[in-house]
This record gives sequence, structure tokens and C-alpha cells, in this order.
Amino acid sequence: MAGFSFDATAGASQSTTKPRLIGNDIYTVKYDGAEIQDYQGKVDPTKTYRVLKLKFANEEGVFEHTVFEPTEKDFQRQTTEFNKNGKVEKIEQPSGVESMMLFFKHIIDAFHPNLAAAIDKKEKSITAPDWDKLRKLIIAALEPAIGNESSIKLMKNKNSGDAQFPGFFAGLTKDGKAYIRNNFAGKKLAFTAYEVNAMKAAASAKPSNIEEAFTPDQPKADNLDLDFNL
Repeated sequence: MAGFSFDATAGASQSTTKPRLIGNDIYTVKYDGAEIQDYQGKVDPTKTYRVLKLKFANEEGVFEHTVFEPTEKDFQRQTTEFNKNGKVEKIEQPSGVESMMLFFKHIIDAFHPNLAAAIDKKEKSITAPDWDKLRKLIIAALEPAIGNESSIKLMKNKNSGDAQFPGFFAGLTKDGKAYIRNNFAGKKLAFTAYEVNAMKAAASAKPSNIEEAFTPDQPKADNLDLDFNL
């Protein structure tokens, strides 16, 4: 009969895979790079989704944010209606592309401030004619920031429970210029009153049907020949 030994398991008894960071918290993290990924849809295998994943990590875990290729609709500003004292009012919102470009600049501001300052002074400009080239340029622009430290604010997705950056972080000034109205990367982050109330409501809510946590693939438009300018 063969004997028993721990030799074969030396150094392998603990997983070295970091868990995902949990939402509804603010973390100090390091920028861990970005990655281009193209994958088939699960609901419709004929569709290919072309995304850019930005990665962040600390000793507690990791967080990835996925940016999808813009659709044709993402270049159009939308209008939101709300009821104020019995009167319906309309507010114009930034387009999906405006929000996306603000997102990239916000990350650059937080993790690569030297480049951010050069962009603000118009000393440097990052332009790309299409989505593929934009993805590559963002990776290259942020490559010197790998290992740089800053803070990020994460919320829990109300359906899946996964961590995500706050939604609807962009707004429009009175003169129609898009801007970041809710900081989620950088120094001195804090939760807004709305976010605090949302976290309290989620904590007291009853568990929902697990099937509701899974959403179908979202259709994305074919690549467009566009001009991006950070």
C-alpha cells in the first residue's frame, strides 16, 4: 500500500485567485491595465460584441469595467421626462458616446493626471477614426498608468448584485456641454444622498427571483467610421 504525503500539495492548498470587489463601497485601487475582447452573444451567437475592459485591483480583490462598442443610437442625446409638482418637465441627457468619452477622461484624470493636464491644456489630443482604433489608443494612453493608485466608488447592480460604477454620472450644463456630475474615480469620493438611500432600500428589500438577475444580450450596432476626440 502506498504511503501518504503532502509533497504533491505543497503551496497549492490556497487559491491565489482574488475575489471580485463588492459594490456599495469606496476602494483605493491600482489601475491594472485594459484588454480588448470580442465575443459571441449567448442569446444570439451570430452577434459579435466588441468591448474594452478596464481592470482595477487591490489586496481585497479586483474590479473590471466593460465598455461596449457604441450603437448608432448612442450618438444621439435623449430626453428624460419627470413630474415636478404636477407638471411634466423634460431634461436633455448627454448621449451615450459623450458619457463614454467622459468616462475615459475621468479615469485618465484619476490614474494618469499628467496626461489629463496635457489634454485639458490642449497640448495633447487623442483621436481615433473608429472603435477598434479608439480601444487601442485608450490602452496605449493608460499604459503608463498601470500600477498607479487612486480611489473608485462602486455600487451594487440592483439585479445581479455585481459591483459597477454608478450609472447616470454625466449631465449637461446650461450651455449644453457634457460634464461629470457624480465622481466615481479620483480623490475624496463620497456617496450621494440618492446613492445612500438606494443602498438602504436594497439592504431592506426581500430577495428577488434569481432568474431576474440574468438579462439577455443587448444588441450592438456594426462598427461605424467615427471621429473620437478626448
